[in-house]
Amino acid sequence: MYPIHINLSGKPVVVAGGGLVAYRKIKDLLEQDAYVTVVSPEAVEDIQKWHSQKKLEWAERKVRVEDLQEAFLIIAATNSSEVNSWIAAQAKTHQLVNVADQPHLGNFIIPSVVKRGKLVLSVSTSGASPSLSASIKKELQQRYSEDYESYLDFLFECRSIIKKEFPEESRKSLLTKLTDASYIHEADKRNVYKQALISEIQRKYVSKPITE
Repeated sequence: MYPIHINLSGKPVVVAGGGLVAYRKIKDLLEQDAYVTVVSPEAVEDIQKWHSQKKLEWAERKVRVEDLQEAFLIIAATNSSEVNSWIAAQAKTHQLVNVADQPHLGNFIIPSVVKRGKLVLSVSTSGASPSLSASIKKELQQRYSEDYESYLDFLFECRSIIKKEFPEESRKSLLTKLTDASYIHEADKRNVYKQALISEIQRKYVSKPITE
């Protein structure tokens, strides 16, 4: 498997199934702003609520071939292995397909994910042991605290300033300094560093000679 991260914003995604497995996958898809259509005769309460809130479409029936044709991504998560297998067989070669209970029938798997803002950590055992993936995910959640979310925002903002305002020969040392571990948990130190960058830029423009 080739690991990639895909931007699903606005992309049509079809989820066949309305149970707890489908619910967990739909929750993540909605967080990525995917355009989700659920096809299932029944659905758990949260899926029904999302439908009433117009966060997704819900076709209250069994899945049909035409439901799959325009999907960028398909998730087969019904309570029937036969139906899930049938869905995988109907998919076109250019479509992404995940089969919840038979990963080998699809062309991608969904890893365990830890998110801290812009930081995304994914774990997969390629289907060998979902329990081990869950265990490693818990370790990562403990190792990478919520502080990483604001730290990544700090890195992004400072990197943008440095690339725009500082000469190429000085960028590497400035960017390397940002990765000092002390910045992760010390918001005040981050603010001092960012203010120093801004002050340096202001001095540069003040000292710049005015030409007619």
